[in-house]
Amino acid sequence: MQSMTLDPPNNARAERLREAIEEGPLRAFEIAERLHASRTSVLNWKKRGAINVDNLRGLADITGYRFWWLAFGEGPKKIGDEKPGGQHIIQSDNTARLSPEHAHLIDVLNQASQSGLLNETMARSLASFLQEMIKNRTLFDK
Repeated sequence: MQSMTLDPPNNARAERLREAIEEGPLRAFEIAERLHASRTSVLNWKKRGAINVDNLRGLADITGYRFWWLAFGEGPKKIGDEKPGGQHIIQSDNTARLSPEHAHLIDVLNQASQSGLLNETMARSLASFLQEMIKNRTLFDK
């Protein structure tokens, strides 16, 4: 695995990684555990900005920050930061193309699942809740 190069001259990538690690839902040592990295590696990501692509993808999934923003500082910063009417595409799921709300729901579920915050029991309960809500959709129709 290769590390990504640093952003000259002030290492803006390190600043973006620091923000994601410090503002994300997990502490640095939990991120290290989930990504099978050392705690020192996570600290170095924050300090130097050098991170391999696999860990960067994992960090994006765990924190809710977008991969492209973390890597290059371009595009929306976080899941849900898209402009209204923006295109939301998740390659493996056509549901995300239905509306920004559908895409946001899928992004939130993905982030919670990848970070380990949405466990199997919670996922099962949430799915049951949604199925009941759909069954009783007349309560929500306007």
